[in-house]
Amino acid sequence: MFAGYYFAGQVQRYRASPHKARIDHVAEALISRRYLKEVMAQHLREWLRFTADFDARGCPLPTTVRDRDVQEYVARRLPRGSASRRRFLRASVRIFLETDANGVFRRRIGTAVARAVPEWIAPAVRAYTMFLHEHRGLAARTVHKRVWQLRHLADVWDHSGVTALPDLRASHIQQFFLQLERLKPATRRTYGVTLRSFLRWAYQDGRLPRDLRAAVITGRHMRQAQVRDVLAIEDVDRVLTAVDRSRAVGRRDYALLLLAIRYGMRPSDIRQLRLDDVHWRQGLIAIRQAKTGRPLTLPLLPEIADALAAYLQHGRPETAAREVFVRHRAPFAPFVPTNNLAAILRPLFRRTGLDQRAGGRGLYAFRHTLASGILAAGCPIKSIADVLGHQSTDTTMEYASIDLAALRQVALSEAEVRR
Repeated sequence: MFAGYYFAGQVQRYRASPHKARIDHVAEALISRRYLKEVMAQHLREWLRFTADFDARGCPLPTTVRDRDVQEYVARRLPRGSASRRRFLRASVRIFLETDANGVFRRRIGTAVARAVPEWIAPAVRAYTMFLHEHRGLAARTVHKRVWQLRHLADVWDHSGVTALPDLRASHIQQFFLQLERLKPATRRTYGVTLRSFLRWAYQDGRLPRDLRAAVITGRHMRQAQVRDVLAIEDVDRVLTAVDRSRAVGRRDYALLLLAIRYGMRPSDIRQLRLDDVHWRQGLIAIRQAKTGRPLTLPLLPEIADALAAYLQHGRPETAAREVFVRHRAPFAPFVPTNNLAAILRPLFRRTGLDQRAGGRGLYAFRHTLASGILAAGCPIKSIADVLGHQSTDTTMEYASIDLAALRQVALSEAEVRR
């Protein structure tokens, strides 16, 4: 059925393969998602090599890409291949193994092999994870991050000789945080939040004989210690001008960037913006913020409305997704939750020479730039907090450190200091 996708020497092997029916089924699933012919050919050839390798060794096919046999196959197949080539190979094998009877498969492979939690703490981590989901109601991404950090903690303690949770001592906790001194204070603080939460839960659940939270000392982190990274207005204009709006993906990127520049929207909110959130007749954009869960209503500026309309009418691929912004390569689906949209900015920054600047290169730079501009214009802090969707004006006050004009007005002169 798909013989035309193979090289001349592979056609006979494909037709004689005992896995031909499976190969055809998975290939049809890719066709239904409008994969490019070139990509289809790469996948079909990889599937034939993969199945032939296991048949030649008399081994049954694995059931999941996380199987050790798959990792060994990737190492044999590409002993010196690039990281991107290995990622494609793992993704190809994952699609082949995990596509179900309805042609459905996961979009992303994630980590090739998930590192196991040491056995002495694994039951507690599983119970704690369930507690976070069912009783705390934390987002899946937050829970994943906490479990990842607990796995790191457990690995260190495992090497320190801890073999049971009750054996944990304050000295083990303090030694771990001494190893984190090279990390940023904010990162150390997140480890502290995770560990305090876990220790409190373990003590209340009876898994620890004593409450060890007091041993978690991460150092003070001052929220306003760092100056927010901002762009010059002319640099923002250069980035917008660099977008090629003659292409469909350019119209998408232009509308996406305007949301970040004019509203200061977070990448998570842009990524999750739905068609139903844009109220054209009322001239409003009404969303529920991904970070805080709080509603946020913004005026639909004419510039934004024109950019969204141009993308939706003349750029957005056909898809059943209700999200406004989707991928422009098959499968035409929304961006995954881990995508912070920074990849959209990289070529634009290179094109405008901003890739050489010190500071961040993500969409948050536009958020900080908008906040500093509104502040410099004399708008009240509460109004800025409302636009940015901050829960507290304390967060908004962090931008006061970059309002140089206002700081000069309250700065002491040298003569006043010497008095």
